[in-house]
Amino acid sequence: MSVNQESERDLEGVPVRGILIGTVLAFWLNALDAYATNIILGSYLTLNFSTPAALFFFFFVVLAGGLIYFIRRSLALTRSELITIYIMLVVACCIPGMGFTQFMIPCLLGSTYYATPENNWDDLYNQYIPEWMIPRGENVARYFFEGLPEGVAIPWTAWMLPLSYWYGFFLALSVVMICAMVILRKQWSDREKLVYPLVQVPMELIQKEPGGFIGKSFFTSKIMWLGFSISFILLGINGLHFYFPSIPQITKSFIIPMFRDTVNLNFSLNLPWTGFFYFVNLDITASIWVFYILTTLQRGIFNVVGLQSTERIDLYSIEPYLAHQGMGSMIVFVLFGLWVARSHLKDVFRKAFRGDPDVDDSGEILSYRQAVFGLLLGLCMVTFGLWMIGLTFPTALLFVFGSMILFLGLTRVVAEGGIPAMRPPLMTSTFVISVAGSSSLGASGLVALGFSYGWHSEIRSFVMSSVANGLKMSELIIGSRRRLFWAVIIAILVSIAGSSYMTLVLAYKHGGINLNPLFFVGQAPTFGPRDMAPRIAGELSGPRFDAWLFMAIGGAAMALLMSARHHFLWWPLHPLGYTISANWKTGHIFASAFLAWWLKLLILRYGGPKLYKSLRPFFLGLILGEIVGAGGWLVVDYITGRVGSFLTQV
Repeated sequence: MSVNQESERDLEGVPVRGILIGTVLAFWLNALDAYATNIILGSYLTLNFSTPAALFFFFFVVLAGGLIYFIRRSLALTRSELITIYIMLVVACCIPGMGFTQFMIPCLLGSTYYATPENNWDDLYNQYIPEWMIPRGENVARYFFEGLPEGVAIPWTAWMLPLSYWYGFFLALSVVMICAMVILRKQWSDREKLVYPLVQVPMELIQKEPGGFIGKSFFTSKIMWLGFSISFILLGINGLHFYFPSIPQITKSFIIPMFRDTVNLNFSLNLPWTGFFYFVNLDITASIWVFYILTTLQRGIFNVVGLQSTERIDLYSIEPYLAHQGMGSMIVFVLFGLWVARSHLKDVFRKAFRGDPDVDDSGEILSYRQAVFGLLLGLCMVTFGLWMIGLTFPTALLFVFGSMILFLGLTRVVAEGGIPAMRPPLMTSTFVISVAGSSSLGASGLVALGFSYGWHSEIRSFVMSSVANGLKMSELIIGSRRRLFWAVIIAILVSIAGSSYMTLVLAYKHGGINLNPLFFVGQAPTFGPRDMAPRIAGELSGPRFDAWLFMAIGGAAMALLMSARHHFLWWPLHPLGYTISANWKTGHIFASAFLAWWLKLLILRYGGPKLYKSLRPFFLGLILGEIVGAGGWLVVDYITGRVGSFLTQV
């Protein structure tokens, strides 16, 4: 067999063995993550778009494959199997924690357990919750948060109906996200040549030289191990500090107060994030830190002159004017992107509705007809699901529009800008209330929006972004990729099962109030009523003129930036940076973006493309070193029984 034939066979199709291994790993990733975040209270590894848990598992899967290659070559995993496993793992990272289950499950009982005569949530909030939508029954909520008495079984029956609805809703939303990425993959990857920086590590890991094992060039790279060692050792020192406080802790951040201490520039160095940004175009990394500083100056000026909104904002956003400005820019950013893609979208719809033979969709995980009709059906089901829980049909449509803008916008930011961690400028619930007015929603509609905190608040990792990165990896596969759709669906289902089971068991065994406060005490279970109950108690109002005004300002600014980008070759900044400039999370990443921009600028100026390429393994090592170190410390914490060693946010 020739070298080319061996390479093609190694990438042929989507083998069943890869799906089976990915299924097992996806289940255990979610079960172990629930234990790690709630019992060990260590570093979150499924928190962000960077999906560090997937990279941690995948690193050892590839390493194990290399060892198996020497023991029995016929049993070694092929590259197509590894690609399948990786795609299932990155999708699996979207389910626990900030993705869905560990936020949604406590949310279903939080308003009833934490209701008191003082907050009056029973009258203001709980009475409007549909009877079937949350678990009901005596002591169901109390035992969930305080633990089961000895000899009492977990009330699984009480959870069956509400979880059936919410998991069905989430599955329909996931299908929408998958279909949207199938429709846009060719436009983003083939026509616009997006870089997809977050998949650079796995793509490098599965490189195979003729006659060698998969990953040989990566694992034998000295410069990669140098970068790996730097991240691993620095994190290790902080890990040792947690066990032995006499060892100095390494501080990676400092704050510069500005405008009479009303705003800060938070310089927080994160080596893995710097590694990701190394693979991003210079104009994008420059735009991230430049626009963030400019928006911070705007925020400071508003504070000093007293230009402040009286609007009640959701509990994840800050400063209503800037949040709406960011939302306006995101809307234009997404709609302009779809306009640019209009030629490709016409091809997709011709193939879907007319079966145009000139349009080739053989390289997709779904046919364009399946993707288009899956998208439309899924959107109808999501809209119907929102109507069922209390939104009117027009406000449900508005919510779907706003949420899809945010999902598409953030996914584009991840695929093009390599953003490892980000949030939307504001929640869609605030967008709907500001645009339509609380009077158009009523108490039932506001309560329905309160439950969106469970699945749409901390969207720092969701199915659309993971599928976008996964589809980029899948381009290496030769032949049909249609099995990958079912691999993704299986990964979602087993992840929901593993995460839900472990979350419920841990809560009823130990008592939720003794677990991670983020999920069981002050945030996930109470955000909905804390936001919506005061709105219901107050006077319901109409649309906010100031919200519309600042969305228009943000949209106009984005339109000008997009126009400059497309008409002036000399224009140095990318509009992408403006879409996230008003976001508090950008304050965590902008220093890493600045450092990567500065280093890459020097490397290209004085060493050229050759030096840039030769240093790629070093920055890949920076990413993997901290991820492997963080996962390793979770194992150490489990063995020693120590809790609370939050060392990093990758």
